[in-house]
Order: sequence, then structure tokens, then C-alpha cells
Amino acid sequence: MVQRSSGELQIGALLKKLGVVLLLIVQFSFSQLLDRVVANVNGEPILESELKVAQMFYNIKNRDELVKLLVRKHLIAQYLRENGLNIPDEYIESVIQDIAKSNKKSVEELYQELYREGLSPQDLKDFLRVEVASTFGLKEYLRSRIKVSDVEIELEQLKRGDVKYLREVELLVVDKDRKKELLTLVEKYGAKINEIARELGEKVERLKVKKGELVGSLDREIWKVRKGEIAIAEDEGHIYLARVLREIKVISGRSEDEIKEELLTKKMKEKEKELIEKLRKKSFVEIYS
Repeated sequence: MVQRSSGELQIGALLKKLGVVLLLIVQFSFSQLLDRVVANVNGEPILESELKVAQMFYNIKNRDELVKLLVRKHLIAQYLRENGLNIPDEYIESVIQDIAKSNKKSVEELYQELYREGLSPQDLKDFLRVEVASTFGLKEYLRSRIKVSDVEIELEQLKRGDVKYLREVELLVVDKDRKKELLTLVEKYGAKINEIARELGEKVERLKVKKGELVGSLDREIWKVRKGEIAIAEDEGHIYLARVLREIKVISGRSEDEIKEELLTKKMKEKEKELIEKLRKKSFVEIYS
């Protein structure tokens, strides 16, 4: 048996310790490099790690473009936090689950992918908190404060012309041999078509129809009655009971609701641009090389 001298043991132990120290130095240096501050938004740092997550999330390679994008998102997120926005941790966790699912991965597999890139789950969560606030949070904030009036919709309709009308109706169809039973229930419930359907064990359909789309006898009756009233018609095999819910103007194939949503979206974009300009003017932003 060959015995090692105490000097050899000390050198071996020293080399082992040195290896551990070097490993720790490498890891610490990498962490410092990854988390160095790339920008400052009102004292809130944007880190290298966030930039890397953003690069993966947006698939944008240009560093300057990414930094500018993150600055804008931090400005919005800060503003919404000051105005009471709070995003629960549970919501962020659910977003992560959705991201993993859309990429056909488990959450653990998603985290492993982050680790391979030198990132942590917390890096992703911090990024998502800003991302969710600056997108969905901003959308809900603006939507709650912006209105589209009936006058604005009417003006938009006048600009486009080509006005057509739809009627939204609740429709109940029963076999003709149940006519007497149906009429008795109409006397009992009046225009409460859902109650009539429940008694008959039938389902009510909800439709948006143009003139001429329904069977002839029903089509004629539907366009005679007013909102809230019922129309009754029949053919060889069926009895039709329909209640008119509302009349909808359609402009060039688009309904009032669609035009309202289009105007709302346009207003929201204008308001978002205005808000960002306002935030930039009164904020302190530094971007580092």
C-alpha cells in the first residue's frame, strides 16, 4: 500500500477547494452579467435577464428595438399600478400554464428550457407581470374609460351607406299536431317563449335573420311585429313561434356592434399613443449600452 504524505493531502484538498471557488466565481460572474441593468425607468431597472426573456417571447433579435419596447411596457405597467391595477400571482401562474400548453410542454419542461438559457422561473414571472399589465391591463383600463355614442355610430353609418336590417329573434319550432297545446301555452305565458318551450320540452333557437331568410309564412309575420312581440306562423308540418328581440342595422355587411367595436378600437389606439407620450414626458428613463 502506498501512503500519501500529509503535504500531498493538503495540496489535494487545496486544489479541490480551489476548483469549488473557481466554479462559484464563474457562476457568480455569469449571474452578474445576465442581471446587469440595461435601462432605468423611474428608478425601476430593466435587467439583462428580462431582455433575454423578451427576446424569446417576442422573437425580436434587434437589441435596441427590444429595450425600447420594454421601456414602453414598463411605463404603462407603472402607470396602471399607480391607478390600482393588481395582478394576482395565481393569474401569472395560469398564464405560464397556457404558454406551456401552447408549446406542447409541461410547466416543468418550460422551466427546464429557461434553465438551459441561464434564466429562472422568476425571470419569466417578472417579465409576464409587466407584459400582462401593459397589454390586457391597459386594454381593460382604456375600455372602461372610453365610450362610443349612438351619434358616432350613426355618423359612421351615414358615411358608408348601404344600410340593411337584421332582426334578432328567439324561435321555437314544434310539430303541427301540437298546435292546440302551443296556443294554450301562449295564452298562459304570452311572449315568455322560454317558459312555453320548457313546458313543451323543446329548445329555443336564437337567430339573426334578414328579410327572406326564413320560411315564407314566418318571414312575413316576423317583419310585421314590433320588438318584444311574438309572431306565430305555420306550414304543412310545423308551427313557428318567434319573439323579436331587437332590430340591427347592418352597414356594408357589418352590424352596429361591429362598427361600435371598430370605433372603440380606434379610440383606444389613439388614447394609448397619447398616454405613452404623456408618460414619456414626465418620466425619467435611461438606457445603458
